[in-house]
Amino acid sequence: MTNFGKLYNKIFDYSLKKTTHIKFNDMLKYTSTNIKHTIPITSKHIYNEIPIRLANRVKDLNNLPFGLSKNHSINKIREWYLTSFEEITSINEPNNKDDIDKFKNVIQNIYNRHSTTLTLITKGLIELHLENNIDDSKEPHIQLLLDRFHKNRTEIRILLQHYLSLFENKNEKYYGIINLETDIESIILNAVDNIQHICDSNFINLELNEIIKLDIPENIYIPTIEHYFYYIIFELIKNSVEAVKNIYNPKIIISLKSIDEEWFLIKIEDNGNGISNENMDKIWYYSYSSNPINSKDIIEEIDFSNKSPLSGFGYGLSISNIYVNFLNSLNNNIYLTSNNNGTKTYIYFRKYLLKN
Repeated sequence: MTNFGKLYNKIFDYSLKKTTHIKFNDMLKYTSTNIKHTIPITSKHIYNEIPIRLANRVKDLNNLPFGLSKNHSINKIREWYLTSFEEITSINEPNNKDDIDKFKNVIQNIYNRHSTTLTLITKGLIELHLENNIDDSKEPHIQLLLDRFHKNRTEIRILLQHYLSLFENKNEKYYGIINLETDIESIILNAVDNIQHICDSNFINLELNEIIKLDIPENIYIPTIEHYFYYIIFELIKNSVEAVKNIYNPKIIISLKSIDEEWFLIKIEDNGNGISNENMDKIWYYSYSSNPINSKDIIEEIDFSNKSPLSGFGYGLSISNIYVNFLNSLNNNIYLTSNNNGTKTYIYFRKYLLKN
């Protein structure tokens, strides 16, 4: 039986330790390293780094204000972090092949356990709003705390998945979770296809191949974490589809152009009714949605699931911003302008090894 007093004392001790900040451009520096040499070093790094990060996520969840920390969904997430922390700190540091194999299995279990955190937190927020425990004056404070939590949670997910992917690298295009030659156009087309499927499944009468125009140069490849890049594109195109689904003659234009040697721009433009001035600041809130859904209708889905409804969760734009900022190693790389004639979304990405 777990001694929770002893466990929380241990968590407190770990939460005082410093984590190693990770950036995507730092990850790229090791793409030429032999993976056989990388795995033992990375195993020890993960063994020492992840418990500190898990301890801090428990601390973050305990400090959520306005009753959110006592919410059933949040309690479930906290229990996951407690279990994961106990698992990883209960095994020896991986120093040989057998240790590494055992450690890899523990990391896989931890990674799988936390795979539905996004939808669970969203459910908790919606439940709290229904209880009238959050009003507009409280939103900025909870936004800062959730930004911190999701940013750090994203880094944990990247560290774990990158580590697990090192064991599977058989394709020279990949280094861990980094696709060194991600085809931007195929990502966009895949996102459009999956959004079309959501429209069809929800009886939304739209033919996206008729309303979406692509203006994308051929043969654009970049090194990136492909499924994070996909999530960003998927969520932002989905927002535009939501905006035009009930108007006459809907149009969406998706274009890509080079800005300079370092940056390129993806622009998503629609002719929907736009976002009111009153709601422009609110669109970044995790709890905001132009078409909210009932918390009872939220099914726990893993990150990057394509089974979500067209809108209603409220975290798409906020999480996309965190992902963009990680991939660019900078902040604030999504911009929106909107009026009665529609909305334009600008997403800036670093080129890194962009090839034309």
